[in-house]
Amino acid sequence: MSRIDEAELVGFLEAMYAVELDDHAWLEQALVSLSRLCGPEHRYLGFFYDASDVHDFKIWNVARAQGIAPELESSWGIFRSLTEPAFVRATFRSLHLGSARQTALPHVEPMLRDRERNGWGDLFFVNGLDPSGVGCILTLGCREPEFRASPEETAVFRRLSVHLGAAFRCRRRLARSPSKRVTVGAEAVLDPSGRVLHAEGAARVEHRELASRAAAIDSARSRDKRAEGRGALDSWRPLNSARWTLVDSYEEGGRRYIVARENQVEARRFGDLTDRERQIVVHASLGMTNKQIAYTLGISDATVRVLMARAAKRFGVRTRKELLAHPMMNEARSASTSSQRES
Repeated sequence: MSRIDEAELVGFLEAMYAVELDDHAWLEQALVSLSRLCGPEHRYLGFFYDASDVHDFKIWNVARAQGIAPELESSWGIFRSLTEPAFVRATFRSLHLGSARQTALPHVEPMLRDRERNGWGDLFFVNGLDPSGVGCILTLGCREPEFRASPEETAVFRRLSVHLGAAFRCRRRLARSPSKRVTVGAEAVLDPSGRVLHAEGAARVEHRELASRAAAIDSARSRDKRAEGRGALDSWRPLNSARWTLVDSYEEGGRRYIVARENQVEARRFGDLTDRERQIVVHASLGMTNKQIAYTLGISDATVRVLMARAAKRFGVRTRKELLAHPMMNEARSASTSSQRES
């Protein structure tokens, strides 16, 4: 995996879940971490976006890891002008990651031509895709005409995209909370070793699983384990038990706690499904395989298969393919709520 320094994967995940930073500082830190992961020879840019209405696409909170090269200002301007609904629908609303040249032609052709005239090439993006249409995207600009990731690299970038999506959704939820303290309203608080200090609601039932996950994350962050980058990525999940994201909170004296915040994707339109079945259906609507859904939700592959089969049965079909083709799935693909939008 020549493009990825695996020893930097833990640092990237730490940057993702630093929810106590303000939005701009958080995004800058994420880009710096991505540059350490993929190399200083590239240019890194990120932003928040609202694609909930593909006819009214918005971008804000633009950040750069190393500043923008003067010769790239014009291509960035061209990119900002790309607001056609077909482009927004085919990229921001559909793709977790990809090369602009491979996935966004002919929409981005004017931008790529401008980049080529100035000695630059393709753009690769990691998209925190969310069914709401409100998300965060990180881009890597390279010199090569086309960015080609190996299958192994693609698998890692895909996992990073779901961490980006989960971390961004968690930040948005905290921003809407009356209290900005991470521990307020949390269903569980643990120390770094995984010892449960507080648990309420569903976390009282799942506290052992949360303790195990917290301890695994703390182990992945240790000096000896950082070199095992993909191993850390295996144990550090965007969600746990299909419900909680684990984030850091620093209290008096700099003491660190691990906080379990409820962070499910909102999926209210399937009243006949259980909460977990809704999560499976919504993530399947984003084009995820069962294995990818299992990783994203922090549950087993077997559990995903069982829940998928149950959801299909409730829809009156027998297979995953038939479930995804069901007319009711259009509700999941277009699911967004006005309360989720930011301006």
